[in-house]
Amino acid sequence: MAQGGGLWGWMQSFGGTCGFGQAPKTHSMWVRAAPELCPQEVPGVSEELLAKIDTPGGSLEEKLEHVTDTFRSNARHLESLQQLLRLRAIERRAAEGSDEFPAEVESVISKGTYQDSFLQAFDGQSFPLFGEQVIPYHEYRLALEVHSGGAYWSSISTQDSGSVQHKVEIVSASSPAEGSATIISHFGAAQRGAVFVWRWHHLPEKGPYQLPEWLDKVLLGEGNDPLRKLQAELEVVRRWHQQVRADTAQHIKQGGEIKDPYIREVLRLWPSETDAQGIQQLKKCAWVEGLDARLFVGRTVVAHRIPYDAIHTIVLHAHISKRHVDEEEVAKEGSPPYRLTTSWQWTAAAPTTEQGLSRLMLQERLPGSQQSITEIPGSYQSLTEMPGTRQPRHEPPSSAEVLMDPSSSVPEGAEQNDWAADTSTPAPEIPE
Repeated sequence: MAQGGGLWGWMQSFGGTCGFGQAPKTHSMWVRAAPELCPQEVPGVSEELLAKIDTPGGSLEEKLEHVTDTFRSNARHLESLQQLLRLRAIERRAAEGSDEFPAEVESVISKGTYQDSFLQAFDGQSFPLFGEQVIPYHEYRLALEVHSGGAYWSSISTQDSGSVQHKVEIVSASSPAEGSATIISHFGAAQRGAVFVWRWHHLPEKGPYQLPEWLDKVLLGEGNDPLRKLQAELEVVRRWHQQVRADTAQHIKQGGEIKDPYIREVLRLWPSETDAQGIQQLKKCAWVEGLDARLFVGRTVVAHRIPYDAIHTIVLHAHISKRHVDEEEVAKEGSPPYRLTTSWQWTAAAPTTEQGLSRLMLQERLPGSQQSITEIPGSYQSLTEMPGTRQPRHEPPSSAEVLMDPSSSVPEGAEQNDWAADTSTPAPEIPE
């Protein structure tokens, strides 16, 4: 018989002599570390999340939403362990030699029920059970609080319910509806009962942590609830973004970032209209005459840049396209052939002072206070008042037109030979 294996061991040894032996197994030489043994440098923030939010550029709104969801998930994870944490609180106080809770309090903590006599005996008292920093500069704490209801319940007899066992309710601070409100502010001043309360506590003395500047500033702000701080910052960013989008027509016509003289001139003359809120909006389609379409169609250009902070900038892109139909069909349909598409995108490029509006200036402006597009130098109205410029046609199609006549002056930044580069576009006469 083979050593120590009985019949199965003999069969394995016999198979090995015939070439059927199993290959030796190699065991891994490492052990997976538990998260508790290797705590994160930043509480509640994984390395993956930190790398994502610390990358310059990208949507600041998406970063705030991602951070908020992660922090709320951390809080809810602790809430799911609420029953276990209650039992550990009693065991930990006994092991550490701290002052033990009264027997009635320990019974309520372990069982989760109480009688009316308990409320009278411990009215207005709070018993801390657990606390952990799951968000930078903020600790999430669990406590048992007792409220007898105050003067409202003083005249109400509760003798008949002396033997009734009431359930201890749980109040969370991770829910957007509840927030970090106290029991009295959440349920009213006449709240009566014993409750397990989760509350946030701001600890600005903790740290410092390696966080992005924008996130560090938000979390170090006043207030105990970090989720409310993040939500408030998200609302500020959304309002700022909405105000920027309202000024799209003005930024397109100014074209401070557009280098191509032909596209800049076409966008400067692009027609606009006023919506119901009194905001200037660019028309979707327009006519362009006197200029070869190949000079401005099918190219996406950066029209404007506006910074929000040191690493987040929003950029306005513009693209002019042409419908793929014959000119005769366009004339019959009576619709303009050229379409303008604009979009705002977050980027990491830092703008210059002259090219972007500051965040403070945009926040101080009131909605609907945009300057009329006809008052901007170089607008459509000012162009039609220049000598040697054709007036717009009045026959159909009456939709917006952009008239660029060869008799007009050369766009700023363009040379005469630029206009004559294409043999199909005649070179205009440049007035002296």
